Amino acid sequence: MSRYIIRRLLEAIPLLLLVSIAVFSLLQLVPGGPMGVYGRNPNLTQEGLENLQAKLGLDQPLHIQYLRWLEKALQGDFGHSYDTRRPALVEIGDRLPATLLLMTFTFVIVLLISIPAGVLSALKQYSAFDMVVTGLSFAGQALPVFWVGLVMMLIFYAWLKNPVTGKGLLPAAGMYTLGQPFSLVDRIKHLILPSATLGLAWVSWYSRYLRSSMLDVIHQDYVRTARAKGLRERVVIFKHALKNAAIPLVTVIAMDLRTFFSGSLFTEQIFSWPGMGRLFYRAAERRDYPVLMAVVMMTAVIIILSNLLADIVYAYLDPRIRYE
Repeated sequence: MSRYIIRRLLEAIPLLLLVSIAVFSLLQLVPGGPMGVYGRNPNLTQEGLENLQAKLGLDQPLHIQYLRWLEKALQGDFGHSYDTRRPALVEIGDRLPATLLLMTFTFVIVLLISIPAGVLSALKQYSAFDMVVTGLSFAGQALPVFWVGLVMMLIFYAWLKNPVTGKGLLPAAGMYTLGQPFSLVDRIKHLILPSATLGLAWVSWYSRYLRSSMLDVIHQDYVRTARAKGLRERVVIFKHALKNAAIPLVTVIAMDLRTFFSGSLFTEQIFSWPGMGRLFYRAAERRDYPVLMAVVMMTAVIIILSNLLADIVYAYLDPRIRYE
């Protein structure tokens, strides 16, 4: 296993290099380039624009710009934000805790709901419970995230009011109430709407994947053998069937682990959550290329590590899987 992990990590190096070249080149193809935002500033003269371009190193040929960026990136320096003039990693460090809080809270709730729902839906196939879960799953997959978020705000902030304060039942923006000391209850209230918006699609996907996988597993011979040995149904389902049925779910979860770093652009933008998704949107809007490159490259690293983690979990869940 250790040799496999080392080989995968070494194979990731040229992949990351290709990703960096592709992203860097695509960013330069945007009309106006990095100087497009500054070009619309009436207070900057042509001479001022040329001086700024030289200061940022944007007057050099494209391949020279990339090699300079790569040299600094290998040393852990992704440059300074064009917008705030702060290091790109500092900008990310300020926003990452908010995204981790939102994603961790959402992910835990999603697993607590989707796993029991998927298992019970498979065990009670074609029952009323299965029909309801299936219908809600299809609805959750079909509804756009931004629409769900706006409806959540309309219902729980605009329509439903707190009888004591007269304000919305749940806050609709930010991660805490301004001007008030830290309160765990206040943080949880601010987490509910964005987590519900983000988690609706996840619950739909995970429960459907697990239901389908469980239906394939519970009719296998080893499950019948476990029942024939007199094992309790709970042990048969959760120790034997669920362990193997979870393999496809691990794949889907691994693909979603990148959101723990990159965040959710739509959800964070709608609820003014100060996380990575909102940072990426702001950087793209202002053509803040150092921040964009840092976010994209770190997201690529997270995706590679997530896939590697999924392979390791496969080997744990299914002893027949071996990596040579």
